[in-house]
Amino acid sequence: MKPVNVLGLDIGGANTKGALIKFENSDIIESFSDIEYFPFWERTLKEIPKMLKKIVSKITYKNELKLKNVDYVAIAITAELSDAFKTKREGILTILTALEKVFDSKKVFFISNSNKFLDFKTTKIEYNSVAAANWVSTALFLGHFVSQCVLIDAGSTTIDLIPISNSIPITKGKDDVSRLINHELVYTGGLRATIPSITHYVPYKDNMVRISFEKFALISDVHRILNNISEEEYINDTADNRTKSLNDSYARIARIICMDLDTVSKEDLDKIVNYIYEKQLEIVTEEVKLFLSDLILRFPAFKSEPLFVITGLSADFLIKKSLEKLGHNNFKYYEKITKIPNRINSSAYAVAGALFFQLKNLLTKNES
Repeated sequence: MKPVNVLGLDIGGANTKGALIKFENSDIIESFSDIEYFPFWERTLKEIPKMLKKIVSKITYKNELKLKNVDYVAIAITAELSDAFKTKREGILTILTALEKVFDSKKVFFISNSNKFLDFKTTKIEYNSVAAANWVSTALFLGHFVSQCVLIDAGSTTIDLIPISNSIPITKGKDDVSRLINHELVYTGGLRATIPSITHYVPYKDNMVRISFEKFALISDVHRILNNISEEEYINDTADNRTKSLNDSYARIARIICMDLDTVSKEDLDKIVNYIYEKQLEIVTEEVKLFLSDLILRFPAFKSEPLFVITGLSADFLIKKSLEKLGHNNFKYYEKITKIPNRINSSAYAVAGALFFQLKNLLTKNES
């Protein structure tokens, strides 16, 4: 089998991730990735094709490749939920129009919540089935390597909890709201969560102070101060458009109790950020606990210390810590199992890999 180049794109409301994988047989020969911060709610819709061209150019040109050498393009979309669009339908169809301006539509396939990839024409009709389905390709790609596990993908904004059995996802929910109901989607993450979404009170001078509900700071400031993320990993915009330095992160945290660095000590602010972090861990731990309780009732095979596979920007400081709190230590990293080079862009690698293996399986069946 000749080498096959598959480009994967995970088009999110805040970040678009891209990954190009060269496969030979079933092995990854080469891979490249990049990420572009593109907040849909702040940009004009005419800028979407420019963003797509930019990320593709960064992945292909710098690696001496051309877009025409890409055999297939695999797409996952979550940006349709952005309030840049009045409806999810508008969001999906707008993104499809932008993709048609950049790619040969015959090469493009979209992951759906039915565990299958759809071509361009079908996607225009069945647009609801591709909305927020990136978790499906992440699970399907992993399923090629591990037949049963619990996959937990913790990113900048949300956490996906995905049980896998017989190499396919066995979630109760298929769309965002049903996954929220069943604790399979948790709306908190390592960068973009607001502080009031985690706690309404913080400790200060032996008091519990009700915080301001202004968007003075983000959870990224907490994790920057705690060294859970580096300045380079702080890829979202700051709440005040100032720098991502430690000093500016402290200043933003001070404002949540209506203070500043002239009036509150960093020692007191350290107590506040540690408290916020613990409250976020409580949220995640409780959601994981509820998810596992229901999963074990449905599938008793997961009762005896299941394997947890973790990935995403927040995997170590949100998921690993929460699993340890629940007494689970049987976990592995997605990147090591699938042999992709980084966790930040794992969803883009996954959608490319999932499409490759699905097409390869179809080809094998047709030949037999």
